This record gives sequence, structure tokens and C-alpha cells, in this order.
Amino acid sequence: MQRHHAWRSLSLIGGLALLLLPLLTASCGREPTDPARSNLNGVWKSFDGHFNLYNIELVLVQPAPGLVTGIWTSQGRVDKSCPPSPLCRDTSTVIGRSEVAQVVLDLQGMGPFVGQLVQKDTLRGAIRLEGRNFHLKFGRYP
Repeated sequence: MQRHHAWRSLSLIGGLALLLLPLLTASCGREPTDPARSNLNGVWKSFDGHFNLYNIELVLVQPAPGLVTGIWTSQGRVDKSCPPSPLCRDTSTVIGRSEVAQVVLDLQGMGPFVGQLVQKDTLRGAIRLEGRNFHLKFGRYP
């Protein structure tokens, strides 16, 4: 009699587990590559200087969650054709994505930027240029 009762209890527990399984899997966190809910719209500036480029500025727009477009400018030129100064500037487009785990931007003509939004108005990461990583911190400005 006790065996029959034990099997019935196990069957009940197994049935409840099957019913709860969809609820448990639905409550898991978002995937690292899912589009981020954060907003990167605005003007971002880095006063760090690397590789003949200084005062890098990003003007970013998010046309849809996780998608990023814009323009980058800097003092100095990627091709090192002139020294960094207000008169010597470089510029091109930005395309990329903002994910739960990271921000990946292709600063076209300069290289890929991979970083994280560490605060609402602070973006930290690195630009890969000529086989080296150049670490940058961007702040969002009004």
C-alpha cells in the first residue's frame, strides 16, 4: 500500500514539474546577444588620444532597438597624413549594434569598437586598429 502511495506522489510531482517547465524557462534572463533596451542616441565624446587620433566624437542614432548608426569625427587622420589639430580632421560613418552584453560599432575607416555601456552616459571599450587595441572612454554630452 505504501508503494502505491509513493508512486502516486512521484507521478503528481512529475506532472507538476512538466507543467511548471515552460514557466521556469520563460523566466530565464535575456540572451547576451539580444538587442539592448538602453538608448545610445546622442553625442559621445572621448578625449583619449591614440594612433594620431584625438577628441573622437560619435553622433549616434538608434533607428530600432539594438541597431546603431551615425557618424564619427576626430582630430588627426587615420592615414596619418597630418598631425592632430582642429584643421586636420577625419570622419566617416558608424554602423553597429547594442546588445545586452556589449556594444559593437564599426567606425568605418577607423576600425571596430567593442565596449560596454557601464553607466547611462558612459561607454568604455577598445578600438582595434592596425592589430592593436586602443582603450577609450566616451561620455554622452547634451
